[in-house]
Amino acid sequence: MGKRISLSRKHALGVEGATQKLSDLTSQFAAKYGLNVSIKGQTASVSGRGVNGTVKVTGEAIAVELELGFLLGPVAGKIEEGIKRQIETHFA
Repeated sequence: MGKRISLSRKHALGVEGATQKLSDLTSQFAAKYGLNVSIKGQTASVSGRGVNGTVKVTGEAIAVELELGFLLGPVAGKIEEGIKRQIETHFA
């Protein structure tokens, strides 16, 4: 079994601003890591080789829930830190 990554962060962007940042962030991840992203409203479904999950925004917060496959388990810490940095950059 793989590793689960659960992150959340509060922001003050409002729903419209957060939804735009969600689109920007997931598009960036899709291009950089070859992920498939589907956005419906304030939720992005993310999938790819060894990763599956969601990124959700509200007017007050962002929440990331990812399940990493077994092969990505050893680098889960690096992946989690990279996601944290991107959230800080986009949702500061």
